[in-house]
Amino acid sequence: MYFVYEPGWMGLFQWAIIAGFCISFLLSFGMGANDCANAWGTSVGSGVLRLWQAYMLSSIFDTLGAALLGYQVTETIRKGIFEVGIYDVYSNQNATYNTYDLVENCTEAFVDCTTYTSAEFMLGELGALTGAAAWLIMASVTKMPVSATQSVVGSSIGFSLVLKGTAGIRWIKIVDIVVSWVASPLLAGLCASVFYLIIKFAVMRRPDPFEAALKAVPVFVWFTLAVNLFSVFFEGSKYLHFDKIPWWGALLISNGIGLIVALLIRFVFGDWMRRRALRLYDEEIEKEKANSSGAGIASAANYSKEKQAISIIGISNHGVKGSKDIDKEANEVNDAYLKKKEEGNLTKFLRLIVAPVREDPRAIKVFYFLQILSATFLSFSHGANDTANSVGPLVGMWLAFKTGSASTDASDRADMQYFMLFGAASMVIGLWCLGHRVIRTIGHEITEVTAPSGFAVELGAAFTVLVASKIGIPVSTTHCAVGAVVFVGLTRSSMEGVSWSKFRSIVVAWVVTLPVSAAISALVAYLLVHFILGTV
Repeated sequence: MYFVYEPGWMGLFQWAIIAGFCISFLLSFGMGANDCANAWGTSVGSGVLRLWQAYMLSSIFDTLGAALLGYQVTETIRKGIFEVGIYDVYSNQNATYNTYDLVENCTEAFVDCTTYTSAEFMLGELGALTGAAAWLIMASVTKMPVSATQSVVGSSIGFSLVLKGTAGIRWIKIVDIVVSWVASPLLAGLCASVFYLIIKFAVMRRPDPFEAALKAVPVFVWFTLAVNLFSVFFEGSKYLHFDKIPWWGALLISNGIGLIVALLIRFVFGDWMRRRALRLYDEEIEKEKANSSGAGIASAANYSKEKQAISIIGISNHGVKGSKDIDKEANEVNDAYLKKKEEGNLTKFLRLIVAPVREDPRAIKVFYFLQILSATFLSFSHGANDTANSVGPLVGMWLAFKTGSASTDASDRADMQYFMLFGAASMVIGLWCLGHRVIRTIGHEITEVTAPSGFAVELGAAFTVLVASKIGIPVSTTHCAVGAVVFVGLTRSSMEGVSWSKFRSIVVAWVVTLPVSAAISALVAYLLVHFILGTV
């Protein structure tokens, strides 16, 4: 394809922009099918929400997260992986012959010289979108919760390596991103474990866990809302003028709203929550009795109650501990603790931390509301971070098409909001179509999840993702969610409480994500540039 870099040359590549939107839709679709599901896997797995309810809430809060916070990570994906300037070309107008010639650089010697981002960049980004989309959809079909962030970063590296070699690649920034992929699941896991230990000692180890849970709900609601709202208002959306709110203003607003809602729950909706939890508990007992038959009625009901009270970690058909095993272990550990009066206070405290705890079935019902709140928090964080991954390459292509330069400052462009909404809508469609496959993996196949542990998992993962979104680091929601699930599983019981075979297969999928997506992207970019432009 022969063309000249003259004003309006970008119109020749309108087909690439259309293809970019189509493939970006597929990429966002794959993210919805894979990454959106991470936020709701524990809620569905613990029985707090039905699948269609999770879909509805995700549609709302993923879109809000993308619209309010997504722009910061978009800039990292668009310009942080490599120097966009390495794709610049310089076109000088020859006034004598009214022609346009490429020169080495725009200097004072060239009066009518214009800098453009080359067509190679647009075709390369098209290859990046293709590589990431292909891998994500394959992973979703095989029920593997891989990282969309890894896919997009790997694809961006892949096409740049094949077109420009190592020139311009920001290796230090890439190392920072890769380190965050390792650190984020550890940080999310530690946060989730701390939250679960707070629940364990503040609620489940109290003489009356049910009453303790009712008193703890307003505190957890205040904390969750305050953190979430602070991230929205502090250095928030320029389009809504949140960026003009000072830090102390954001702190006052977020804590004020959180405190008001917490007080309403404590003094207005407290009785309703009590009645609702007891009703859910009674309905579950009645349902268990109805499902029992013959001579096994009593034993089945008792086993079911026992299972609810102990809330095992792990699923028996995956070869992890059953509820009776953990019941026996809990009694043995607690008895051993009580008998060892000669041990120091630190040793006793450590024994209490690692000892399995009976999760009161009525207290579990109280946490249903909290787990829904934390899941929406994680969904909001996912929209803020991961939507940028799907639209980042597309934004680069669009700016090159509309302005001639992919380096154009996009922070004040109104059309950027439309890109974020496009990515969010595409993710929602993917979630509704294929999300149930990954939800089963997160919510059932790694470790069994109850409402209290699910709340801790989602809060820990959301907190980590939200902090990363605010500082513009594209972390993986998948890594954070899986890390939190595993750490809470270990905190609740022991090594046997986690299905390590399932976890191992997930880690393998993580490891191969970056090279596979990079290879697909490099191949597609090479074929496009070779057969269309003929420059490689």
